[in-house]
Amino acid sequence: MPRETGARPFQTKKDWILEGLRQDILEGRYPPGTRLVTRQIAEDYGTSEIPVREALNQLHQEGLIRTEPHVGAVTTPLSGADLRELFEVRMTLEGLAVRLAAPRLTDADIAAAAVLNDTLRAAVERSDAVTELNRLNRAFHERLYASCDNRRLLDLLKSLWDHSGRYPPPLTGNDPPTRSSVAEHAAILDALRARDGARAEQLTLAHKQRSMDRIVKRVEQHEAATHRD
Repeated sequence: MPRETGARPFQTKKDWILEGLRQDILEGRYPPGTRLVTRQIAEDYGTSEIPVREALNQLHQEGLIRTEPHVGAVTTPLSGADLRELFEVRMTLEGLAVRLAAPRLTDADIAAAAVLNDTLRAAVERSDAVTELNRLNRAFHERLYASCDNRRLLDLLKSLWDHSGRYPPPLTGNDPPTRSSVAEHAAILDALRARDGARAEQLTLAHKQRSMDRIVKRVEQHEAATHRD
C-alpha cells in the first residue's frame, strides 16, 4: 500500500517505516502469517531497502515478525502462550498504575471515569459495535491510570495495550462476561472513592485475570482448530 506522505521533520526513514509497519500489523492490515517483502515495502514507501531492513530488524526484536527459512520475514502468529506473557506484564503494571493513581485522583477525575463506565454500560445495553465497547473500555482504564504520575509506566502500558490489539478483544457484546466487566469497573471506582489504593489494585488484578482467561481460552481454541485442519 503506497504511502502518500513521507517521514515527519526530524524523523528518520527507518522510524517512519517502522511506525507504519507496526501500526499495520497491530491493526490487522498484515494478518498473522503475512509475508513482508523488503523490495515491495521499499517501493510502497519510496525508499531504498536499507531503512526497510532496519525497520524489520526492530519489529523482529519487538516480536511482531519472525524470519522463516526460504520465506523471509512474516508476521508472527497469535498464540495463547504469547498472550499470557503479554497479559501477565500488563496485569502487574495496570495494578501498579491504579495504586499509584489512587492518592492523586481528584473527585473530578473519578467522576469522569464513572461517566465513561456509565457510557460503556449504556453502549452494552444497546448492543453497540464491539469496537466501540472496547474503545470505551480502554478509555476508562486510561482515564484512571493517567493520574499515576509516571510517564514511563504510561508509555509501557500504551505499548502493551497496542500489542494486545492483535488479539480478540476483552468485551464481546451484550453478554454476561461484558456486563460483569462493567460491574467490576464500578467496584474499582468504589475503592478509589475510598482512596483505598491497595483494594483498587487487588480488584484491577482480578479484573485483568478474568479478561486474560477468557481471551486465552478463545485463542487456544483457535490454535487447536488450526492444528486439526
